[in-house]
Amino acid sequence: MFATDVEILNISINGVALKANRRLEIGREYTLKLEYMNKTVSLNGMVIWSVLSELGKGLHEERVPIYKAGMKFTNVISEKMEHLLDFIEENKVIPDNRLTIRFDVKSPERASLNGPHKYTVKKMSNTGMLIVTDMPFDVEDRFPMEIFLYDDRVIRVTGRVASCLEITEDLPKHYDIGIEFLEISQNDKAKFSEFIESLRLTQS
Repeated sequence: MFATDVEILNISINGVALKANRRLEIGREYTLKLEYMNKTVSLNGMVIWSVLSELGKGLHEERVPIYKAGMKFTNVISEKMEHLLDFIEENKVIPDNRLTIRFDVKSPERASLNGPHKYTVKKMSNTGMLIVTDMPFDVEDRFPMEIFLYDDRVIRVTGRVASCLEITEDLPKHYDIGIEFLEISQNDKAKFSEFIESLRLTQS
């Protein structure tokens, strides 16, 4: 799963319009997570439109593309419906009793999208790894990561994007992404070292 922060433009019980600094794929399902007033609402939705909107500023003042997208909710029922209505009621800018229109709302404390992406590990060491994916990453970006090992063991680490190389020889287009491990607990570091050593023994 890959998570990215987004800005909510407007919302209804059927769907949401938002801004993101990454292109959202039409037809792909994402999970929208709204956090406000110590509450969290998670809603599944499918992207039905996505367009390039403007150019914004990145972490290093570089120009980056900003996208607008529309999602249709696919699981707004029962308790989730109640949570969504609470969010709209507490954050709508203009009072209105109709629920069939879209409401402009104040931005929640945080809104993020989680979407599935396939990652293949090509190389791995104690200090980082080289992965292949269909989505490019910005060099110097940092992400919290979870690496699932055998026996249901999970390694949690902060990864820095050290390189991003577009591969055009094979279709579909994909990217070689170099990840440097930055923050990892001593316990996880020991488990990971043990895992790397087991791979070496298997290959020798």
